[in-house]
Amino acid sequence: MKKARVGIIGAGGIAKGVHLPSLSEMDNVELVAICDLYAQKAQDMAEKYNIPKTYLSYHEMLANEELDAVFCLVNPDCMFRVARDCMRAGCHVMLEKPAGINSYQAHSLAAAAKDLGVICGVAMNRRTIPLLDVVLEKVRAAGPITQIDGRFMKFGKVESNWDYASAFVCDIVHAIDLVRYIAKSEPEKVATIANSINSPVDNIWNSTILFKNGISATLRANYQAAARIHDFEIHGPGASAFINMGFGEQACEATILYGNGTVIYSSASTGVGGDRKKEELSGPEIAGSDNYYTYYGYKQEDIEFIDAVLTGKQPRCNIDDAAKTMDMVELMLKNQI
Repeated sequence: MKKARVGIIGAGGIAKGVHLPSLSEMDNVELVAICDLYAQKAQDMAEKYNIPKTYLSYHEMLANEELDAVFCLVNPDCMFRVARDCMRAGCHVMLEKPAGINSYQAHSLAAAAKDLGVICGVAMNRRTIPLLDVVLEKVRAAGPITQIDGRFMKFGKVESNWDYASAFVCDIVHAIDLVRYIAKSEPEKVATIANSINSPVDNIWNSTILFKNGISATLRANYQAAARIHDFEIHGPGASAFINMGFGEQACEATILYGNGTVIYSSASTGVGGDRKKEELSGPEIAGSDNYYTYYGYKQEDIEFIDAVLTGKQPRCNIDDAAKTMDMVELMLKNQI
């Protein structure tokens, strides 16, 4: 079996928690080297996952190792230069989200990948959650989608936790990207209300979006909520789906309610419109694993990227498509009311 020779830049939480466990389970991956500014972090991960080489400088790693691909798992404000250098070294690149801190960086990386003939993937793991694939297949089979609602709530200080760029750009982008991915269209009209509570910078955003294909959407994000609450609703006359990606705890489950053609006027006067089929879906059951990194899409995005490296086929979230999400992020921030 042909294997992709992979280097890792960044041995922090996202590498330790999801990417290294995923890559270590893949038969078509050879972990060659890992780099981090903190030598002990790199050494710890090298020992755990049998990675032969460790580096403090990614420049040295690129110069000394024969690599097919590099996973760039660094902070967003450092990502652009690191990714560009990896591309110039002839390596395919997987970026941890977002694709830079603005659309300029994202489109610049897309242009660089094209000019240099390398593949660049972006780790938008919500797209590759196995549960989502099943939900979308069932909802679309039942009829057209008319409405998408995304929500991402947390509690924290964005001015310190996300001090290198806006939390909206670097964190809420997960929810924005998935709304756009489900819509399969680009935004035509957007209106956003931003607010700051107990913060010197904005930490609450509520947006209404109309996509070019006629789908309406909302996006709600708030860093002054009681806990991490992350969910999506997908609606159409044939089916409505609620996807729970966390309500104060790790979760990955969905409920689909199917339409029966009954006109609903008033639940008080006429009832709810007859019996409807309801389907409950479990993310871990669909993924065949209780491992968070597997059922929450991290392993699937890594599998798709490695497959792209070995076959030349673009991954589901490539840099060109991720740049369009960054365009949407900036449009939402620009059109504030």
